[in-house]
Amino acid sequence: MKNVFKSTPFLAIVTCLLWGSSFVPTKTGLQFMDAPLQFAGYTFIISGIFMMPWAKVGRHYLRQFIDNFGTMLKVAIFSISILYGSYYTGMKLTDGSIASMIVGCQPFFVAILAHLILKNEKFNITKVIGMTLGIAGILVVSWPNFSNIQITGFTSALGIILIIIDCLSAAYGNIIVSQIDFTKVDIKVLNSAASLLGGVILLLFAYPVEGVAKLPKETDFYISLGAMVFITVVTTIIWMRLLSRENVKVSSLNMWKFILPLVGSFESWIFLKGDNPNTYSIAGLIVITASLLIFFVPRQD
Repeated sequence: MKNVFKSTPFLAIVTCLLWGSSFVPTKTGLQFMDAPLQFAGYTFIISGIFMMPWAKVGRHYLRQFIDNFGTMLKVAIFSISILYGSYYTGMKLTDGSIASMIVGCQPFFVAILAHLILKNEKFNITKVIGMTLGIAGILVVSWPNFSNIQITGFTSALGIILIIIDCLSAAYGNIIVSQIDFTKVDIKVLNSAASLLGGVILLLFAYPVEGVAKLPKETDFYISLGAMVFITVVTTIIWMRLLSRENVKVSSLNMWKFILPLVGSFESWIFLKGDNPNTYSIAGLIVITASLLIFFVPRQD
C-alpha cells in the first residue's frame, strides 16, 4: 500500500482533486477583496514562507537561490505570476464552473507545447482528434459569453481569455520544470523560493494597477485565504516532485487534469450563488471530458 500512495497516478489524482477544490475558495475570497492580483500575491508569499522550514532556510537555501536565480525566476514568472495573475483576475470576471472547465483543458495546451519543444512527445492521430474535440468543448462552454456579449458583458468574455492565458502559462511552466536538472537544483528550495518570488512580482505589478487594497475584515476571506495557501503548498510540492521524476512525461502527467472540470464545476454549482449549470455548460463538460479520454486513454506511456 505504501508504494500505491507514492505512485504517480495516486499523487496526481490527489493534486488534481485539490486543484479542483480551489475554484470555490478563490471565488469566495474575491467577493471580499476586489483586487485579484493582490489576493494572488499574498497567497503565494504566505505559501513560500510556509515552505521555508521544509526547505531548511539557511546558507544552502541562499546559495541555491543565488546560483539558480535565472531558473527560479522563469518558474516564478510562468508557474506563479502570469499563471495565477491571469487565473485570479479571470475568476473575478467569470463563473467558477466555466473557469474550471477551461482550466481542465490544460492537457491540450501542454501537449501542443510539448510537441513543439520536447523531442519525445509528438502528436499522433488520436491526439489530433482529441485536441480538436477539446477545442470544440471550450467553444461550446464559452459561446454564450461571446455570442451575447452585449448581455453578459465584455468582462465575462475577458475572463475566459484570461483563463486561457492561465492554461498557456501553466503548460509552459510545466515544461520548464520538467527540463530542470534536479541534481543541481534543490526542488524544496525551488518550491519555496519560486512561490515567494512569484508572489512579490504579482504585488509589484498589482499595486500600480489596482492601488493598495485594504485587507477585508470578514472571517470568510481569511478562511478562503487559508484554504488557498494550504492547497497551494500541497499541490506545488507534489506536482513539482512529479514533474522531476525521470520516467514521467509532461503530457501524460497532465492527463489527470481531466478531473478539474468535474470537481470544479460541481463544487461551483453547489456552493456559489448565481453559478448554475445550463445547456452549454453541461454539453461542454461532456465534450471536454470525452475529448480528454480520447486524447489520453489509448496511450500506454
